[in-house]
Amino acid sequence: MALVDGVATAADAHGVVQGNGGDVDKMAGGSGTDRLEGHAAFNQYYGGAGNDTFILSDHFAVSAGAHDGASKDFTDQFAYISDFHGAGTSTGEQDFVSLQGFTPGTLQLLGSGTSGTPGATLYYYSVSDSSGHTFNFEINSLNGSALGEHDFQYV
Repeated sequence: MALVDGVATAADAHGVVQGNGGDVDKMAGGSGTDRLEGHAAFNQYYGGAGNDTFILSDHFAVSAGAHDGASKDFTDQFAYISDFHGAGTSTGEQDFVSLQGFTPGTLQLLGSGTSGTPGATLYYYSVSDSSGHTFNFEINSLNGSALGEHDFQYV
C-alpha cells in the first residue's frame, strides 16, 4: 500500500493514490505498480519498485500556489521524483510521467546536475499550460538518462 505523508493510503476508484494538499505532499508507492498524484504546492514522489506513474497536474499546481516561472532552484519546484526508473529505455522498470492540463510540446529540459545516487542524474524541467503558467519539476533519473518520448504524455 502507498503512503501519503506517512499514512497508508489506498488508491481511489480510478486506481490513483491522491495527495491531501497543503504545502507538501510526500508520496511513496509500494512494491507494485502505483499511480501517484500530489495535490500540494510541492509534491515529493518515491515510486519504489514497479512501473509507476507520477501524475503532475496543472490544476493542483495553480490552486496550491506553486512557483510560476522557469527555474532550476529547488525551492521553485512543484514536484520532485526521487526514483525515476527506465528513462529513455524500453527495458527493465518503466516509470512514467503524466502531464495533466499542460500544453503539448511545452516540456523543456532546463539542465542537469549530479545526484547523490551512483549512476543517477538530476534533471530539471519546466512545462506550461494554456494560461501561460510555467511550473518546474525535478527528476532523479536512476539510469542517468533524460526523459525520452515514451516516458511522458500530455493528458
